[in-house]
Amino acid sequence: MPQRRTQILLHLIAVVLLATIVVASPARASAQGADAAADPPVLERSLYKTVVFEGATNTIDLLLFGSLLGGHLYAGPAFLAVNATAAAVLYYGHEVAWGYLGPPDTDYDVNTNILKGITFRLASSTRAFAVGYGFTGNPIAAGGFMVGSAVGETVVYVASEYGWEFYDQYRDQAATTRVKAIPAAWHGDRTSR
Repeated sequence: MPQRRTQILLHLIAVVLLATIVVASPARASAQGADAAADPPVLERSLYKTVVFEGATNTIDLLLFGSLLGGHLYAGPAFLAVNATAAAVLYYGHEVAWGYLGPPDTDYDVNTNILKGITFRLASSTRAFAVGYGFTGNPIAAGGFMVGSAVGETVVYVASEYGWEFYDQYRDQAATTRVKAIPAAWHGDRTSR
């Protein structure tokens, strides 16, 4: 029976990741062409976002594991390892897929952010249910874990997206200010001499 649950979990994760890639692919693929595959900042940025997001959400999930799933102290490390790994792989994959296949950063709007959030919520809720069911074998407990995790993760997801947007604006503004403060001759601009 546990092997069957593991197979179901792996199939659900594969289907959700595939659906995320299919939903995100049309706009970015046509807008960016062949240069998208050689863009390392997408991978690096996705890694940073994953570390920040997963640090917060795995804390929430571990608390839910103890309260909703009736998790025991001896099972906590195993749950944390499985949940954190599955969640990090899913979040990172989702961010990379949207980074390469979604619209360019300049074309992001509220509707795009909502679509990105919905695709992540569907993928992450499927993962939470599968992990909860895998550890308990009880669909009711797994459903409770999925709902509790969805509420906590949604709050963290929205805060994380706005936080990264604020960081990007601050970084761009700081870079522009630094460039203006440096004399043009130091930029290699020979026309200013």
